[in-house]
Amino acid sequence: MGADMGNSYEELRAAVAADGGLHVITMGALRDIEGVRRLGNRVLGTISGQLSSHGMGHLPKELPANQDSPVRVYLLGTPIAEVVDAVHHPSLKGDETLRGVGGSEARAQLQKIREIIGG
Repeated sequence: MGADMGNSYEELRAAVAADGGLHVITMGALRDIEGVRRLGNRVLGTISGQLSSHGMGHLPKELPANQDSPVRVYLLGTPIAEVVDAVHHPSLKGDETLRGVGGSEARAQLQKIREIIGG
């Protein structure tokens, strides 16, 4: 798992970018960035919204309340985000995205994505 990093969402975004668009962080580190003491349902929603407003998505789709749980944070608007969206929201456009990933060169990437989303 990647190192937990940063004291702000901007620093987290920089870490995600430096990590190739996908970064692993614990819920405890996200809690600390948010500046709260506990991971209740409202806080989980706030963290998810803050990630989104800073151009990041997360896996799992529902953030866990356990501070030790790892979360994959990725940059929105990237090929990783397109694949995650294609898997979570099936569509004709998403089918094309997945077919593009299915080429021989991209099979290793697809396997990583399957591991990330638990598929």
